[in-house]
Amino acid sequence: MSKHSTLAMTGFLAVALCAAATALAEPEAPAAPVDEVLAALVDEAQQANLELAGFEAGVAGRLAILDQARARFLPAVDFAMRYSQADGGREIDIPVGDLLNPVYATLNSLLEASGQPAPFTPIQNQTIPFLRDREQQTVFTLVQPVYDARIPAAARAAGAEYDAARQGYAALRSRVRRDVQQAYLRWLGASGTRLILEAAIETAEENRRVNESLHRNGKVTRDLVLRAEAELLELEQQRIAVEGAERMARRYVNLLLNAPLEAPLPAAEVADGDIARLRDRMTAAAGAAARDESVLQGAAVERRAELRQLDAGLEAAAAAEDVARAAFKPQLVFAMDAGIQDDQFRFSGDEQFVLASLVLRFNLFRGGADQAALREARSRSEQLRASRALAEQQIRLEVLGALTDFRVAEASLATAAKRVEAADGAYRIVSRKRDLGQIAQVEYIDARRELTRAQITRNISRFDALAALAAVEYAVGASLLETRP
Repeated sequence: MSKHSTLAMTGFLAVALCAAATALAEPEAPAAPVDEVLAALVDEAQQANLELAGFEAGVAGRLAILDQARARFLPAVDFAMRYSQADGGREIDIPVGDLLNPVYATLNSLLEASGQPAPFTPIQNQTIPFLRDREQQTVFTLVQPVYDARIPAAARAAGAEYDAARQGYAALRSRVRRDVQQAYLRWLGASGTRLILEAAIETAEENRRVNESLHRNGKVTRDLVLRAEAELLELEQQRIAVEGAERMARRYVNLLLNAPLEAPLPAAEVADGDIARLRDRMTAAAGAAARDESVLQGAAVERRAELRQLDAGLEAAAAAEDVARAAFKPQLVFAMDAGIQDDQFRFSGDEQFVLASLVLRFNLFRGGADQAALREARSRSEQLRASRALAEQQIRLEVLGALTDFRVAEASLATAAKRVEAADGAYRIVSRKRDLGQIAQVEYIDARRELTRAQITRNISRFDALAALAAVEYAVGASLLETRP
């Protein structure tokens, strides 16, 4: 694995630089402990991160949907006012005149024959339109479901979907916490590697200067000058690459924080015992003995929000099945209208009306659509059960993989430290021999190169261990930053 790909994997905490002449913290201000710095950055990200803000809005939307579902238990009251003017339409003809005028004429003749006045006058036939010329209606309408199996099932489904959204938000917060830690620590790792390379460059520049002086005085041949210059250029090339990785890591941290991409990041201090200390804190937070695989797996299954999200999805799917079954059950609704109806706005007893109804509805046939909806809900439940079982297995495997990586990386730390001690001792001896002219220049360059490699390897080895610890933390669902003493 290359140096750059290894730096991309660095994960949870910072590392103290191994060279005595280099320092990770900024010289102008003392650095805080790394867990405090990380805690502050994570808190800032969880307040300002744009992805979290968008997901939080989605959770609020799910809560609104739940409120809508619960509102269907309550009565609905509407108020409506209508004024209409009609022209034409159907009419009812009533032949009142044709029926009564002959009778009236006979009665008038009888009365006149007896010497009495004739009081009955002819009347016209009547035409009554179906539509009034002018009409207004002002009405309050109340509708109260009495029995509808769809309403409680839909409310349960909406509640489960809301729980799933909340668990998804918790899972996203955990991922953002991990991403902030890893991005910040990639920046620290790149900064540490850059400082190691800068120290090596200073030594290489001094070596080139010495060789140039010796060449000018005829003590060495020009090939040694060129070899020293090539070594210096190689270190410069490595520093340029590491500076690019450092800038990108800083920008990604600021992206997660929703801050300007070029904003500076705080420095952090790491003690040599931080790896073991934070490892023990993580296992204690998970409620496990030191790195017990079975206990950590159980803790992960219990804690991971992704599984809780799938559990809520299963509850929503079961409620969706109940909604589909409710299509086969009757619905009973109480409705009442109360208001006034006339050609004018008057509130006398003749214009007021009240109409109350009980409406029973039963779905007899819909072409098999209800049966298909029930099959769809059942298949959704089966799909989620399979996904839930697979996710649990993947989480268990993730815990085992993270533990294995951490054990391997932790075991290599002592070897890396001893390698630095050996390389540093060899370099000091070779430097003295070079000053006395007892060795060839190539041996000095090889010794310095081996020391630089050993320092970078130790830096990377520590970051590998810390990255694996971060992976264990995320896999188990425990948080070091939320359990600080």
